Amino acid sequence: MFCSQLPSIAKMFSKEMTLASAWIHFLAIDLFAARQVYHDGLENKIETRHSVFLCLLCCPIGILIHAITKAFIKTSKASKTETQ
Repeated sequence: MFCSQLPSIAKMFSKEMTLASAWIHFLAIDLFAARQVYHDGLENKIETRHSVFLCLLCCPIGILIHAITKAFIKTSKASKTETQ
């Protein structure tokens, strides 16, 4: 089903205006996600440089890495408080 739509999608993105608007859309989403990750890091006192960088390159990967980092930091903090 999806494979039959690929030629029409490729034809649509062959137009400069469509490609430019899609590119702007992706940049806006990446910037918004990177901003959200940065503010979440400030709020939770978590390092976010790597996550923001990855959000700007590929948004879903950056968000995933931020979630993993956040979970790892919370687990690490919880284990430190239990041992003290």
